[in-house]
Amino acid sequence: MDKINRVIKKIVYQCMGYRPKERILIVTDDKLIKLAQIFYEGIKKLDIEVSLICFIPRSIHGEEPPQEVASALRNTDISFLITSKSLSHTRARQIASQKYGVRIASMPGINLEIIQRSLDVDYKKLQRKVKKLAEFFNKGNYVEIKTDKGTNLSFSIKNRKAFEDNGIYIKRGDFGNLPAGEVCIAPVEGTAQGILIVDGSFAGIGKLEKPIEFEIKNGYVQKCNNLKLKKILSKLGRSALNIAEFGIGLNPKAKITGNVLEDEKATNTAHIALGDNLSFGGRIKAKCHLDGVFLTPSVWIDGRRV
Repeated sequence: MDKINRVIKKIVYQCMGYRPKERILIVTDDKLIKLAQIFYEGIKKLDIEVSLICFIPRSIHGEEPPQEVASALRNTDISFLITSKSLSHTRARQIASQKYGVRIASMPGINLEIIQRSLDVDYKKLQRKVKKLAEFFNKGNYVEIKTDKGTNLSFSIKNRKAFEDNGIYIKRGDFGNLPAGEVCIAPVEGTAQGILIVDGSFAGIGKLEKPIEFEIKNGYVQKCNNLKLKKILSKLGRSALNIAEFGIGLNPKAKITGNVLEDEKATNTAHIALGDNLSFGGRIKAKCHLDGVFLTPSVWIDGRRV
């Protein structure tokens, strides 16, 4: 527990930039309340004003929390979202960050192993790596991705700005994941074409025993060979099939375990998300945001391998 408390102190002060008299809110659900209580006790030991709010777990990543949670999020300085399903791409989180200036770290599905392994990193070094890769994204127009498993996908990122998830959220309205360590961007809607083979993990499914194959045309998934995922997507409308995000992992301590929160940060991986992309510069509003992580990609931006 000493190491956990040390990591909690590190992320409160270094990652979130806590200032005297600021308030911290922990948002959790029934499935992760025990872990959230560990955070609560760890922060309380730092003599910081901390509150905890718990709600019934959502059924899918990106589903809105209760209005009481959304209201509470707007009335704090810093918040940790320790939930079983991600609130990252919800309107509640976006409004709290963008309109009310709350600094938020989203930690969906986190556990003690992830806290001890991939949160305890050199954040200044990670920040430099993330910034360098983001510069490639921001100057680029066209992305091509290939893997030995058969991925052959391309799309435009023209005039889109990369999101730098570097673990440093100290400015008003800053938002990101913990663990951190990725650069991601919203592909231009309607431009994604090709085949995507996801062989690492997928949100809502976990670590994959068999790869999932997607056929993508004009920015939307046309075919998918995984029956469980097809059933999930069939209930969410066409917007859930949108190619919403492309990202590359950069956290040297992250591992592929089946938990997408950590998996998408691992080095030598990339990920594509389906669904909502409003929160980082896109135009599609959807009821979900589902990430699929794939291994050892080759990526070109405007013909230059990165």
